[in-house]
Amino acid sequence: MTTNHVAGGHTGARAGGPDERWSARWVGRLIVLVLVSEVIPVSMSLAGTALPAISGEYRTTQASWTLTAAFLAAAVAMPLIGKIADIVGKKKVLLIVLGCTTIGSVVSALAPSFLLFAVGRAMQGAAFALVFLCYSLIRDLFPPRLVTFAVSVTVTGTGLIVIGQPFLAGWLIDGYGVGGVFWFLAVLTTVLLALSAAVVPESGVRVSESRPDFAGAALLGFGVAAILLGVSIAPELGFLSLPVVALVLAGLALVVCWVFQARRVAQPLIDLRLLGSRSLLPIVAGGGLVYGAGASITLVLPILAMTPREIGAGYGFGLTATGYALFGMASGAGLVVGGLLVGLTARQGARRHLIIASGVLILGTIASALFKADYAMLMVATTIAALGLGVGSAAIPNLVIESVPPERQVISSSIVEVSRTLIASIVTPVVFVVMNSNIARVAGGQPIYTTGAFDGAYLAVGLTIAAGGAVSLLIRRRTTGDPSPSPVPGH
Repeated sequence: MTTNHVAGGHTGARAGGPDERWSARWVGRLIVLVLVSEVIPVSMSLAGTALPAISGEYRTTQASWTLTAAFLAAAVAMPLIGKIADIVGKKKVLLIVLGCTTIGSVVSALAPSFLLFAVGRAMQGAAFALVFLCYSLIRDLFPPRLVTFAVSVTVTGTGLIVIGQPFLAGWLIDGYGVGGVFWFLAVLTTVLLALSAAVVPESGVRVSESRPDFAGAALLGFGVAAILLGVSIAPELGFLSLPVVALVLAGLALVVCWVFQARRVAQPLIDLRLLGSRSLLPIVAGGGLVYGAGASITLVLPILAMTPREIGAGYGFGLTATGYALFGMASGAGLVVGGLLVGLTARQGARRHLIIASGVLILGTIASALFKADYAMLMVATTIAALGLGVGSAAIPNLVIESVPPERQVISSSIVEVSRTLIASIVTPVVFVVMNSNIARVAGGQPIYTTGAFDGAYLAVGLTIAAGGAVSLLIRRRTTGDPSPSPVPGH
């Protein structure tokens, strides 16, 4: 897996020169890269809010694949995209990823079936790579004195998403339906592709020894997809039905083949030897479980809130997508505040932050289950859960810094990001399997869940978060006396 950086590879302005100061050129490049890095949060937020509409549009109980397809595709695509960028250039790959995201958005907007819609969503999963491509371009291109601020702004974004995205989602979904959401994303990425081509220069940094592991990506991607598909359709066909058993067994076989393949190649998709180290494995497992389960809460919520009370059997507020915007703002505010709290209390340690995040998330999950029929209390519960998710998300990259030796931090960060996305792709359909096992009836092609469906979903989420918090207790901070892991061939 690629590091996306080369020591001494900075190609920005000469230190101390006139280009060390902010100018219209540097500001313009930064604005474009910040906007590009916000494509994925906009895409995921819009798609999450549209879940009830997607269920009705395609008359499916499998709407969770709207997010699962993107998460899974991102997990296997990010390492490949990073290595290809090292070889051919980061700007070229950035433009290709934006183009792929645009095509995927068009496919989803025009899809006559949910299967084709999910294919489009998988293509949009490539957008997850935009964030680290933007970071890498900033590091390679910007003058050293401007890099820290530029990266910080790219991480925090403009803040407009928290305020504007929920209302944008409401306007698009209520006014233009599911297609409107994805036509908007297609136009957005097309404009950003043109701006990036015109404003952002190519990086001169190359890593010629990078080798993309296409075979590993295929084995892992199709293996996990087969398992999740089998699990997803089990509530409808039966957990012991032939299609379910066949898909799960085939998926497991592919995953086992991937494990053997990953141990034989010099540059595997995910370095299992490094992943299995005592310093990294608890971070991947603990952080992934907390993040994946926490993100599932934000997917269950719009279904709960948009169901009309008269058909929801004790839950639901009958909100339109526009009416749901207040919940979206509460969730966004919680995420932002959580991230800020981590920054302000950095000396407390990221391990403590992740443990606290799991506790806050569990509190928010319990409150969501208890007050799912109370609008005001559910709003409070949503904010609490989002606060915990914000703390946990911000803690994960800091855990790598605290626990992994410096020479392994870049590659370890890549493994953590891929693994976190992969775990999220697994947790999401599992939660919806619980819900789909408790469907009261179908109205207008959209499943109407029993109250027990939400109780079961929140229970599954809470147990997963608790497991992540327990694993987090095993994380230990690196000390100056800790030996570095032995070098892994191919890195």
